[in-house]
Amino acid sequence: MNKNFDVIIVGMGPSGLVLAGLLANYGIKIGIFDRKESTVNEPRAVSIDDESLRILQSCSLHEAVIKNISQNYGSHYYDAKGKLFLKVEPNTFENGFFKRNAFDQPTFERTLRKNLESKKNININFSHTLVSLKNESNRVIANFKDSKGIKKSFLARYLVGCDGGQSTVRDLIGVVMKGSTFNQKWLVVDIYKTRNFFRHTQVYCNPKRPSITLPGPNGIRRYEFKLNHGESSEKVSEDFTRKLLASVGVDGQAKIRRSQIYQFHALISSEWKKKSVFIVGDAAHLSPPFAGQGMNSGIRDVGNLGWKLALAIKKPKSKDILETYFQERKDHCWALINLAIRMGNIMAPKNTLDSFFKASFFRLIKINKTLLSYVSQMKYRPKPKINTGLIFFHGKETRDDKKLIGTLFPQPLVQDKKGILSSLDEVLGNKFSLVCYIKNHETYSSLEKHLNNLSKTCKVVILLNQSCMIFPSRYKVVRDFNNLLENMETRVPEDSVLLIRPDKLVSAICKKNNLHYLSNLLNNNEIFSF
Repeated sequence: MNKNFDVIIVGMGPSGLVLAGLLANYGIKIGIFDRKESTVNEPRAVSIDDESLRILQSCSLHEAVIKNISQNYGSHYYDAKGKLFLKVEPNTFENGFFKRNAFDQPTFERTLRKNLESKKNININFSHTLVSLKNESNRVIANFKDSKGIKKSFLARYLVGCDGGQSTVRDLIGVVMKGSTFNQKWLVVDIYKTRNFFRHTQVYCNPKRPSITLPGPNGIRRYEFKLNHGESSEKVSEDFTRKLLASVGVDGQAKIRRSQIYQFHALISSEWKKKSVFIVGDAAHLSPPFAGQGMNSGIRDVGNLGWKLALAIKKPKSKDILETYFQERKDHCWALINLAIRMGNIMAPKNTLDSFFKASFFRLIKINKTLLSYVSQMKYRPKPKINTGLIFFHGKETRDDKKLIGTLFPQPLVQDKKGILSSLDEVLGNKFSLVCYIKNHETYSSLEKHLNNLSKTCKVVILLNQSCMIFPSRYKVVRDFNNLLENMETRVPEDSVLLIRPDKLVSAICKKNNLHYLSNLLNNNEIFSF
């Protein structure tokens, strides 16, 4: 046996690298392995959303990543005649970041890797191919072969497969994927030094040749073209590719970085956990690219799993919490896959008539401000709400309470007593916390005396409405600086205490007269104090 770890991670793509960063923050001993010689050099994913950046924030990686991304882009849709029929330009900021951002995956992975290299509790191993597993209920033995053919065995409490759509880990634990593979093929072309400086995605919904162009940082750009029947890989020459580029803009002669034909899938694995082995990201689910959620779904997976693994390692009696990973993630993941399929149907109409009706529908919704906001602000994107798992109800919740439980708590910019500004997540930290949202001094005074028992288990943060004066307190007090919570469609209940999970999902909500329920919950379960 070469070395022991708490967690072995197989795969150094975005999901694996982010998971390692999350676990490192909890002091977990990690071995991370990849069959490649290094992180990727070619472009793959191109979009990172606000929820992913928020997860990166939890392991202090967001600032380094943001330096190399193009923030806040939308999508413009054009009909078969090239006329604009829809603009999607989200400007809401409920997670503390812009909803859509363009990035370069090689740069992204190098940034994450550099961060990991500075961590003493992470052991990085490239050119190591996983060949076999011994998966038991309380440990995993992973057998690798290095670039010289030398076999090495490693022992860990858990192993996580982040090794992509062709996952070796998934195959070794005998998990199958279910769903559909699309017959249509697309040509994806990445270029350097674009001359198209339009900051939004352009979607040409032309049934003769659906195509998409997406912006990127530092002069890179991506083009995607649907291939018609008979256009095989043998016929997709450089000359053919340049004609396609020229057909949708000014980049016909641009330097091509990569040209690749893809066939898309809508697949999800039947299980994401077997004994002590987990799968995440593309190893667990594959999505068409049209919603830009493939990589982002993988980062959400590790955002859900990471703190649970840390908890199970630090408090082994709490390992049952790991059963909630698949339970909490599968529905949201499948909802995003279905969204991608629907968006693909809009982008690639069957014929001219289909194109006309779809464009006409979206032109009509401009009459209705509610519908227009729903589309233009990307409210159609399914939020990561969970309806089962690690959430708690005491039976006296209001309608708004029930809407909030199991969702991401908003992340406003907050101001402390000294006037210092920060993001709420920075104040809450990476463990369970209690947020007391209050609007007036009287409620504050009556709540504070009930918080002593609660504070023995979790960090307590007093979150004030923007109009509140800063009240003296033994607990951390911050003000909603931009009044974000007041402007949310689903209102955060006033004068409430909310139990917030490490992944910033709302786990429970109680008013002053129900705080005994919350106290009993916290004091009778060790998971909340890890």
